[in-house]
Amino acid sequence: MKTLSDMRTILFLLTFLLASGMARTIHFAGVDWYVKNGGPYGPGPNYWSDSEQSVWLDESGNLHLTIRRENGIWYCSEVYTVKETTYGEHRFFVDGWLDRMDKNMVLGLFVYATDTSEIDIEFSKWGDAAKQDVGSFTVQPYWKSGHQHTFECPLDSTPTTEFFDWQPGYVHFASMRGHYSGAPPSDSYYFSRWIYTGADIPADSEHLHTHINFWLMNGEPPQDLTVHEIVITNVTQPLQTSAIERPAGLPGGMELQQNFPNPFNSRTTIRYRLAGKTNIARRVFLDVFNATGQRVKRVEQACQNSGEHALTIDLSDQPSGIYFYRLQVGNVQKVKKMLLIR
Repeated sequence: MKTLSDMRTILFLLTFLLASGMARTIHFAGVDWYVKNGGPYGPGPNYWSDSEQSVWLDESGNLHLTIRRENGIWYCSEVYTVKETTYGEHRFFVDGWLDRMDKNMVLGLFVYATDTSEIDIEFSKWGDAAKQDVGSFTVQPYWKSGHQHTFECPLDSTPTTEFFDWQPGYVHFASMRGHYSGAPPSDSYYFSRWIYTGADIPADSEHLHTHINFWLMNGEPPQDLTVHEIVITNVTQPLQTSAIERPAGLPGGMELQQNFPNPFNSRTTIRYRLAGKTNIARRVFLDVFNATGQRVKRVEQACQNSGEHALTIDLSDQPSGIYFYRLQVGNVQKVKKMLLIR
């Protein structure tokens, strides 16, 4: 994990590089990214390379990050967005054997301002070659109780989708097999889902940037180079205008209202409005998730036109607690929180 001294060193060096016009930039997934260079500094600490042998885009526009050795020095890779990011879904489309990396390798997908203003998805064995729960969802600081959730991700193929939906009142994480811009075909595709609702969610006013890095724990060299490269085929995020996809005929998307009553005992009504042309019918899904991210109910409305709509859901078979409801039309999603009290 990064230390405060690491962070100060990084900020000093990056400020110098940017002021000197020396930092390499790439254009990937619709936005500009800086490529980290120099060292040794955190995380690790490690040496970082902005060489095209370490970080490059292939002919299909996919981003490649490597850990490699040159002249006796191990170099790691990191990119981070030029622009700040904000609340919303950050979705990473990954191609790599995340469960087979060397015990010292770490893949990080995260938004970051400081060591206590950070949201992470990481994959690593953290020095233990036998470790099975290599995936983790974290809202920093990681050492606080309830701030981290770990999970296993046994892979039979390399494509995975990793995302977190960062909102003022919660962060919803998920990891799944395959590449999906929305929900996968079934819940069996998920490795894990988790929702954090604690007090340490970063505010978007804290100037976070989106980062992707591939590095070595404590700067320790890898023993197994079977996996030494990770490919990111796409990233969708709020600062990228193309990340907000709207189905044809639905300019302005949808409006999702707070359920009523809230809190509720067993039944509650959810109202929403679909914008767009009135003669275009769209399939609407309403999903309800518990606080661990498990879907407990799905309501599908096969064909609905633009206008005001309402759904009443019954959670009489569920225990008291915080729940989240998500309305989805095509790739457009809205999420709100509600409270069930028995």
